[in-house]
Amino acid sequence: MAERTPLDDLTDRLARLEARQTDVELRADLDAIGAAIAGQTAWLEGHAAALTTQSAWLQGIEQGLADLGSAHTAALTTNTAWLKGIEHGLADLGTAHGAQLRDMGRWLASTTQTVSSLSSTPVISSPTLQALGPRAQLVDHQVTLARMLQVWTVVRWLAQAPVESDTLISVVIPTRNRLAYLTRAIDSVLAQRHTRFEIVVVNDGSTDETASFLAGLADSRIRALRTTGVGTSAARNIGLEAARGTIITHLDDDNLMDPLWLRGVAWGFDRWPDTELLYGARIIEDGAARDGVPSGAMPALEWLPFDRKRLEQSNYIDMNVLAHRAGLPEARFDPALRSSIEWDMLLRLTATRAPLELPVIACLYSNYAPNRLSDRLTYLQENRIVRSRIHTTRPMRVLSYNALFPLMSETYIEEEMLALEAQGASVAFAAYDQSVSPYPVRQTIYSGLDEAIAGHDPDVIIVYWTSHALGELDHLKRVGRPFALRVHSFDFDIADVMRVRDHPACVGVWAFPHHAAEVPGAHTLVPIFTTHAAMPPPAQDRTLVASISAGLPKKDWPLLFGVMDQVSDLERMIVLARSNGFEHVPDDVVEQAAGRPHPPTVTINMPRAEVFEVLSRTAVLLYTVVPDLPLGMPMSVIEGMRAGACVIAPDRPEMRALCGDGFRPYTTASDIVAHIREIMAGGDAIDSERHANRDRALACFCDPALGRRFHDELSAAVRVWRGNRDAD
Repeated sequence: MAERTPLDDLTDRLARLEARQTDVELRADLDAIGAAIAGQTAWLEGHAAALTTQSAWLQGIEQGLADLGSAHTAALTTNTAWLKGIEHGLADLGTAHGAQLRDMGRWLASTTQTVSSLSSTPVISSPTLQALGPRAQLVDHQVTLARMLQVWTVVRWLAQAPVESDTLISVVIPTRNRLAYLTRAIDSVLAQRHTRFEIVVVNDGSTDETASFLAGLADSRIRALRTTGVGTSAARNIGLEAARGTIITHLDDDNLMDPLWLRGVAWGFDRWPDTELLYGARIIEDGAARDGVPSGAMPALEWLPFDRKRLEQSNYIDMNVLAHRAGLPEARFDPALRSSIEWDMLLRLTATRAPLELPVIACLYSNYAPNRLSDRLTYLQENRIVRSRIHTTRPMRVLSYNALFPLMSETYIEEEMLALEAQGASVAFAAYDQSVSPYPVRQTIYSGLDEAIAGHDPDVIIVYWTSHALGELDHLKRVGRPFALRVHSFDFDIADVMRVRDHPACVGVWAFPHHAAEVPGAHTLVPIFTTHAAMPPPAQDRTLVASISAGLPKKDWPLLFGVMDQVSDLERMIVLARSNGFEHVPDDVVEQAAGRPHPPTVTINMPRAEVFEVLSRTAVLLYTVVPDLPLGMPMSVIEGMRAGACVIAPDRPEMRALCGDGFRPYTTASDIVAHIREIMAGGDAIDSERHANRDRALACFCDPALGRRFHDELSAAVRVWRGNRDAD
């Protein structure tokens, strides 16, 4: 249907007017129509003007867009020409820079050896290999020059002095398909100023003319052994087994032995007869050369001081400068390794002995021979293996890290560290807060984790208490050392323990048996009583009822005082250690005791040696705890058992796990009083109970095997962690 217009409306109105009767009505209607027509006309005129304006505006926009397009087209044309100019300029610049980079590369290659001499770590062209070593640090050139002067002095002296020796020295040379180099190496040994030597050449499956060359040598000092390609490590071991000399030296087939080296070795072992291992200097042909390609660097003398920590970071003492006495058990090569074999052996050789630094040139070290193991990235895995077990080649360094140690109420921490120390570990302590009841320990105590890392350089950190570990996770991750969690009963929450266990730096969880059973993969560790031998022998007269514990609210003090009141005819003692956060508890106990008609003796922070004296005359060791609160394996109960006291403790599964059937369980104060009276009455049954307690403590908590197992588990966990980290 067509849309109606105002004219259609007027036509309709005119049609209606024709039907009207009066002129008045007709006139009124006509006036209205006229007014409407006038209004419509004005409206139409206004719209016409607006349309004219809009048309002019649109025409202006159209013209503006056309002008803008023309301007953009001109700009794009200009930019295209500019970009083409830049492209040509960059091409010219790239060509110029390429020439400059080639020149720079030659310059860098020729100066790499110089740069290396400025730091403690050589500059290696492979970023992967460089990352495996320690960070380079500037060295003291005065020290370096002094050592070089010492080498020059001793070498000059050896060349002229009458230092002949009849020591037989074996030179072991493994080789495979390198006849051109082998002949030079053998000639360098035959030119030695020391006359009593033998050369043991192990031909490890060569397919060139090596075998016929060796067979044609008519020198009794040279013995050739042939293998079927057993590998470098096994070949070296075969040479060691065949060697007849009392001193062993090593020479790679691509290096040359300095004429005075064996003379210097014999002199060194004769002059310092307690020496078992020594190393000398070497002249490096071209320290920056790789894959047999010379860099242009000048030869350089290298003789660095011995530093065990640096050796643990990377091997900086070459096999060709070593000499050691025959028969050393550590002087063996690991057949499972294809490279880093000398590093692995040297770490073991220096685990318990420092080598003699002999200022004599051992060899001229070549970088130009092809197929050198040190140039192959495929052997990086062996490097990682050696790094993962470094801590097994010397005493493992352990840091005990907790919130408050040394805290008198937490002596089990020291006991466990002493157990590790008894297995050869080097132990130190660190805490982030001050203990309210400290006591002296023999080991170093650091005031914080960062200070301990710098001072002790631990292989592993043992973090005590789950709550402490949770608060330190970010800090532990930042220091980059593995840590172990030692769980305590008071904050054993399975979710929290699992969270710590799953941290990337955590090597494992060690917990009491009833806690370890709830944590998959956790290690069982009971309290270890290492210092039990310091306890005095049992007193002849045992008359004391004692309670020895930390001063904590969980000890059920109302129950303890109620029992003490009922046996007031006996000698009674309460020994407390003040604990952080509960400093007021011991004072409250003293106040409560003072208000009783027959108060027991209350002692705060008694030295442990005096506690042992008290235990030696204790008939009854009473351990109380508020019902339903966590219960671990209290060290005071273990000490009481070891002293031969009869133990009265809550009727709880944890106490049965600790004491076996030897403790006397209670549920009420009456139970405790009855036990005390029976024990004080004495007799054969009570004597048997005392002996059984002592035997159980010795077998379950004093056995050195506990510390050995703890040490071995910890060491194995650290090794796995390091291997996994390096693999990542």
